[in-house]
Amino acid sequence: MDGSSSKERIARIALGLFARKGFESVGVKEIAEKSGLTKPSLYHHFGSKEGLLEAVLWEDGRKLLDLTEKAAEYRRDITGNLHRLFGETLDFSLEHRDFFRLALRLFASAPETPGYKTGAALRHKLTGIYRGLFAAATPDHGNMRGREAMYAETFWGLIAACAALGMNGDAAFDETTRRRIVHQYMHGIFS
Repeated sequence: MDGSSSKERIARIALGLFARKGFESVGVKEIAEKSGLTKPSLYHHFGSKEGLLEAVLWEDGRKLLDLTEKAAEYRRDITGNLHRLFGETLDFSLEHRDFFRLALRLFASAPETPGYKTGAALRHKLTGIYRGLFAAATPDHGNMRGREAMYAETFWGLIAACAALGMNGDAAFDETTRRRIVHQYMHGIFS
């Protein structure tokens, strides 16, 4: 097995384990055994367990950030932006379940844990994009002024909750349902 395929195998196995068990509950020995490789191979490719976590998180994290930035480009239609963000992020969560589960786990971890510290940068970048969208819309919707951070956090929370429901098969989000959810959220902003 060559170096790059060993690295990819370790990353794939680790992502699945971290997503299902949590970062702190998975040991390097378990990742190495399930990968069919040695602990020194893991350390050679990633330096540490935290380095491995960072690598697997940012592999799909960059894709999610790109998707989010494009959907959040304000075109003087905040409702349209939120529909795009909601729908595209839900679709992404279903296509990248292990990554999204891992991200949600890390974002909800205790702040003093290595997992939270590794995931915090991604979470802050995502909600920063959301804040930027709400700030860009403020001149068109003056009642939003000063609430951009709150709207960013609550909209992310809505997406995260719906993504978890969808990934677990507890809810389905067809286009009509997606529109109703965003409409209800918008009603809260404008009321």
